[in-house]
Amino acid sequence: MFHLAGLTKHMHSDAMNGLVRNSLQGICLIGILVLASATLSHAQTEQLEAELHQFGDIELIAFEGREDFLSKIDTALGLGNIKDPDQTFARLPRSPFTVTGRQNGQALTTCRIFVPAGLTPENNTEIFAELMRKWFGTNLNYASNTDLTYRWLIFHEARHCQPDHFGGDALKDHRDEHEADLFAFNKLASAKNRYQLAIDITAFRMITSALIARPSHMTGLSLKRALEERPALDASMEMAAFQTVRAMINRRAKSIATAINPTNRELIRA
Repeated sequence: MFHLAGLTKHMHSDAMNGLVRNSLQGICLIGILVLASATLSHAQTEQLEAELHQFGDIELIAFEGREDFLSKIDTALGLGNIKDPDQTFARLPRSPFTVTGRQNGQALTTCRIFVPAGLTPENNTEIFAELMRKWFGTNLNYASNTDLTYRWLIFHEARHCQPDHFGGDALKDHRDEHEADLFAFNKLASAKNRYQLAIDITAFRMITSALIARPSHMTGLSLKRALEERPALDASMEMAAFQTVRAMINRRAKSIATAINPTNRELIRA
């Protein structure tokens, strides 16, 4: 079983070298870190959609594969109203994503959050484990619980339904992702769960920022600093730091995997 919590306490310096060094130290500890307790019952998709209505006209739609997604998009928007839908939706994200748009210069009335059916609570999957590509197993330990972490990701998407998140350059996209992380946290955190949820989402963002995420989603350090009420981090520096860390990890993994007679343990680490 993989443990996450504690990762973020190793990421502290404001200088680029410090960020890279401390980030790498944190990532190297991934296999031995701690998140604590058990899984609570999952909220059903329809119940969660009802919660999202407090933020506007939002639909939460689960889909099974690309054909099902295109069918549901056709029903909702009409594929004829989308410029080159095959190219636009050539590759669907692994994670929940938001489909917004404009018509006659105005935002569409309804915002639609699409979730791959395999990630929904009804399938008894852990969304954090799935989004980390099951590299660390399918059953993680949490300081909060799997229901809350799933809702956090969906509430994150709800923030993207607002018109000010309708795209931009790399820095704007990074800022939007960071804002969405904090929005979801602030909506879901309570006196009882605030510390636990902060541990889980920060660890998730740290790991995915270093190993998997595209630059706009490399928000682990920004999230950690915001939750600690520390000064904001420059987005360009954060993205550069995580890209440097990833390159260092990839080089180390390659050296392990290509060594003479690597052990099974070394191959797993690679």
